[in-house]
Amino acid sequence: MVLWQPGQRITAQRLQTASPTDVASYTPTVTNGGTVTFSIQTGFYSITDSYVDVIVYLAVSGAGSGSGIVQVDMPTPVDRTIRQALTVHGETVGVNGSGSTQNGQIRGGECVFFTSGSGARSDRIRIDDSDGDGSNNLLGVDLKAGGLITIQGRYRKA
Repeated sequence: MVLWQPGQRITAQRLQTASPTDVASYTPTVTNGGTVTFSIQTGFYSITDSYVDVIVYLAVSGAGSGSGIVQVDMPTPVDRTIRQALTVHGETVGVNGSGSTQNGQIRGGECVFFTSGSGARSDRIRIDDSDGDGSNNLLGVDLKAGGLITIQGRYRKA
């Protein structure tokens, strides 16, 4: 049960109305990972008015495969009237299909939701590969055994 969050005061009313579902967990679905398996595949979220705060944590135990762009489901549908993005931190991941030929590195990026998309599924995960070519999609083959991915932030729900 969450009784306090930064920017909030603990009040008698909040103590009386606190719910054990203030923070909920879910299992995020990962699409286009091919043969990837996870030792940890979990997420936590809370909803405040029209916004969802979310943290997704993925620990890769078996390497992924394939050339599809990796997508991750959020706990609720995402508002697509404006493009939205969440922060991504990756350790021991490749980028643009380099996962099978390069050692994984620590990388930052974004989990992106396009206005042309729909539902709770991200449209792509973009990863900074530091070469400036603008082609930075996380593909199934880039999910390396031992890799860690954290996606976190706030989005406006549909």
